[in-house]
Amino acid sequence: MSRKKTTRTRRTLTRGNVTRPSDTGETFADLEARLATAGAPTLPEVPGATVQMARKHIKVAEKVFQWRVLGRNRIPSDDHILELAQAIQRGEQMPPILVFPVGQDYYVMDGHHRLAAYDMATGTKPIPAKVFTGSLREAERAALRANSKNKLPFQRDDRTAAAWRLVRQKDPGDSIKSIMADAGVSHGTVNNMRDVLKKLEAAGYTPEEIRASSWNRARHVANGSPESQEHEDWIEAEAQKLVDAIRNAKLGARLLKYTDITAVALAKLSPELPDALMAEWAPEIDPLNAPLTPEEEDF
Repeated sequence: MSRKKTTRTRRTLTRGNVTRPSDTGETFADLEARLATAGAPTLPEVPGATVQMARKHIKVAEKVFQWRVLGRNRIPSDDHILELAQAIQRGEQMPPILVFPVGQDYYVMDGHHRLAAYDMATGTKPIPAKVFTGSLREAERAALRANSKNKLPFQRDDRTAAAWRLVRQKDPGDSIKSIMADAGVSHGTVNNMRDVLKKLEAAGYTPEEIRASSWNRARHVANGSPESQEHEDWIEAEAQKLVDAIRNAKLGARLLKYTDITAVALAKLSPELPDALMAEWAPEIDPLNAPLTPEEEDF
């Protein structure tokens, strides 16, 4: 009797399948405390070698290693994850993720999108990874530099948020020049942030309150105008509702695929809408993020 051949049907991946690995919620201080008591990690026999790492040992601590402002980047980020997952499903090779060892766990430094894509495409199978062997502080900065060079653009909001995070950490190993290089911001931005930090500290704000404050909120409070930030928070919340509605309707990919069609559709929706959007998006001369002068480049 001949045995009937069975063919496996490959699961079709869509934006509806996009999920993100759960975040442990751990902070830099949490990982420092774990490192103080954890045993020696298991490292590859050959330093720098790519290993197949068990998925259960790979963790995510976004407060330490994720430098992107995900709220505003959610749609392009989801599309990026979907494209990577589809490529993995086709058998294409991905660069290994970079992880930091803490005991028997390994925290993603670079490769959050790839990890999410592997979860979509391969489930719980082992994932190719490289283990970082520097200090926790070095790993945190290396994660920032890796994010800024990622194929998904590191937006201005991401760079500003990263610089503010470095300034308020007040790490003695950081300098104006190193923050400029790591976050991709100007000399003036870092100076302004340091001035705002001093004003907040002089006004009696605690380190915890300052750590919880975004750059927009911090500079408005330091300049005595918290009402402006409340309005910005309202705009951000309403914008996120619109983003969620677009995602729930599964329109994000369609809007980005053919931008000329999107432009025509928006004009059909309201003839005034394209002009209003262009006015909102028009670039402004921002002295805090202007191109570096020769003197600043040599700083």
